[in-house]
Amino acid sequence: MAKTRTDGKNPKPEPEPAPTTGYTVLARRYRPQAFGALVGQEATAKALANAILSNRVGHAYLFTGPRGVGKTSTARLFARALNCENGPTPEPCGACGPCRDITAGEEVDVIEIDAASHTGVDNIRELRANAGYLPARCRFKIYIIDEVHMLSGSSFNALLKTLEEPPAHVKFIFATTEYHKIPATVLSRCQRFDFRAIGAGTIASLLADIVAKEGREAEPAALALVARQAAGSMRDAQSLLDQALAFTTGTLTAQAVHDLLGSGNDTLVAGLASAALAEKPDEVLRLLDTPEGMAVNPAQLLEQMASWWRDMMVVLAAGDSGPELDVTPRYRDTLVESAKGRDLESVMAGLEVLDHAIGRLRNTAHPRLVVELALVRLSRLGQVVGVAQLALSLAQQRAAGPAQASPVPRPSLAPRPPAAPEPPPKKAPAGDRAVPPEPPADATPAATAGPRPAREVWPEVITAVGPMLGGRAAAASLVVRGPGAVALVFPPSARAAFEYLQGSAPRLAKIVETLSQLTGSSHDVHLELEHGPATATPENPKPEEPRANPMARRLAKERAEEIPLVMRAMEVLKATVVHADEDFAKPPEPGTP
Repeated sequence: MAKTRTDGKNPKPEPEPAPTTGYTVLARRYRPQAFGALVGQEATAKALANAILSNRVGHAYLFTGPRGVGKTSTARLFARALNCENGPTPEPCGACGPCRDITAGEEVDVIEIDAASHTGVDNIRELRANAGYLPARCRFKIYIIDEVHMLSGSSFNALLKTLEEPPAHVKFIFATTEYHKIPATVLSRCQRFDFRAIGAGTIASLLADIVAKEGREAEPAALALVARQAAGSMRDAQSLLDQALAFTTGTLTAQAVHDLLGSGNDTLVAGLASAALAEKPDEVLRLLDTPEGMAVNPAQLLEQMASWWRDMMVVLAAGDSGPELDVTPRYRDTLVESAKGRDLESVMAGLEVLDHAIGRLRNTAHPRLVVELALVRLSRLGQVVGVAQLALSLAQQRAAGPAQASPVPRPSLAPRPPAAPEPPPKKAPAGDRAVPPEPPADATPAATAGPRPAREVWPEVITAVGPMLGGRAAAASLVVRGPGAVALVFPPSARAAFEYLQGSAPRLAKIVETLSQLTGSSHDVHLELEHGPATATPENPKPEEPRANPMARRLAKERAEEIPLVMRAMEVLKATVVHADEDFAKPPEPGTP
């Protein structure tokens, strides 16, 4: 209210002090104002600009993609390009009345509708009625409907006729994150443009420009953390940067971003990863119990560990030419070194463990327990038998014959006690024939023999070292190179098993120790990988594949599907039986023991 003078003179109104201008967030102040400023959407920007230049502007457009990638900003920019006083032009001036009003959201001929709050058919009927009127001052009347998938079915039906044959002065621009919820009758009447998530490197570069324009300073590592947290959304990145700049007063550091997000610092994540890869669950739990580990957000920590395992998968699968790694430059070499000597299957198994834990974290009342369970499982993956390795072991036992197919008891590695001296044989009475003493029932030639050959004890070594390590070692052939020197020769098809043993000195040391104990003499073990295609050796020829009997296979499959355990597995895993051996679940022949 204006103030008046009360000093007896003619009262005159005095102006009110100008209200202080409120703060405008970065996401609004740094909206793109030209097609060339659309980061990550170059294809869409080029298509819209060429449509304006060639006078091929359609009447309905659909912008779809994840949140915060520029759909609504592009719709406003397109509206400015069509209604600019110098246009239609792909480079609106930004100074004329329509350009300024559209940018400020005050242009009466550019109507923005939030479909989430205007879902009723009455709102669409009002839109249809107003669409028939000519624009007040612009060239086109443009309707921008955000989150259009929220409209009801009746609203879409009411919009169809106007959408198919709108007046010449009307343009529709729809924006949505879930285009699959839009009826096909509407989709077929629109030109669809897919907006993609923006790369973390591109986001970090733009954030650096914003920080410089704001007169602040930020560490590159801090901006990289913000960019990764945004997950491809520029708006999320700008909002988080706005919050981080308010969180600190000086230079924005990576530690400040970690404190803001509740995530673990790089040292903690690298330490947990190294402990898990070294199979040290006690070290994992100790790091989680430190002040840094107790303060971290469980969801953020699992996301960071999943990012570490994802980077290892990229290194193993694609090498240096693969996609960009998320790890910070400080620990890039550490991650690459930790990936070497690992096989891709075990890394992907760890990634699945983390992905499962992240899913469980959303519906649990004990997030700390889920984190500890996931990280301890990561540190015990070396003791887990993979399905492929188990199948290989079973196939090798089956090919070896029925004598070796039966389960072999795990031999004891303890030194055998010295045999008790046998009592001297009793002298036979005179005139009687001397009868030699009978050997004990459990006596074997190996009990009194000297050191056992390496070839003889090799199956026992495979069993003694455990299913995980033994399954990999079983793929090799043991070749004696000399006294106390043997070689494990892997065929080309077993390269993964060769790399698994070669990349870890403790695993090979365990095989050497077991072999030496079972043979009674020290041995030096070398790993070798054959070159060229795998071929069957003359000593162990490849067995001929029996001819398949379709009828027998079908009967075996039906027998397998009737087993209660198999039925339960099919129900839980949503699986089907694809193949069953001909003799699977076949009743024994009469008279067979």
